[in-house]
Amino acid sequence: MKTTAKIGAFMLLLVTLACASNKNSATPEEIAALDEMIENRNFEIQALWARPMPSQGMNNITNAGLLPFGSTANRIDITTTGGYLRMVGDTVKADLPYFGERQMGGMYNQNKAGIQFDGVPKEISFSSNKRETGKIMRFTINDDLENYQVYAQLFPNGNALLTISSSHRRNIGYQGNVSKYEKKE
Repeated sequence: MKTTAKIGAFMLLLVTLACASNKNSATPEEIAALDEMIENRNFEIQALWARPMPSQGMNNITNAGLLPFGSTANRIDITTTGGYLRMVGDTVKADLPYFGERQMGGMYNQNKAGIQFDGVPKEISFSSNKRETGKIMRFTINDDLENYQVYAQLFPNGNALLTISSSHRRNIGYQGNVSKYEKKE
């Protein structure tokens, strides 16, 4: 009986250690690379998933089978769209597909159905996240008709979460990868 108790205790300890999360899973090299991208203001977030706000309209689109295979009303695969948010120097440029509902009337432009802006943001800030390995970026930017508030979480392992609030549309989030931007010739 003592042997069974010892084996049980050992297994419990083994499972506990195996399931324990490492508070700082990023390597010093990954943290330094992220810090360098932000310091140089030279990075790109490549969007892979759109995360629109759930609504009856999004549910209707999903039920009609109009979303890409494997997508749901609140998680849409956008890997083939080439959606991005890019920062080079003081300029931020974005071209992201938009799924959701427009809150305010406005001019419809079939060439600009997504979220697109290009310019120098206002009130830009970078700060460390709670674990002090990732970074949080916040800024506001305007295009011709809309105002955007952007909140991005950038992680040393290359993951990125992006949330965009618009003056004319419901909020939308994106999941993707952050990497150093290299201009393609």
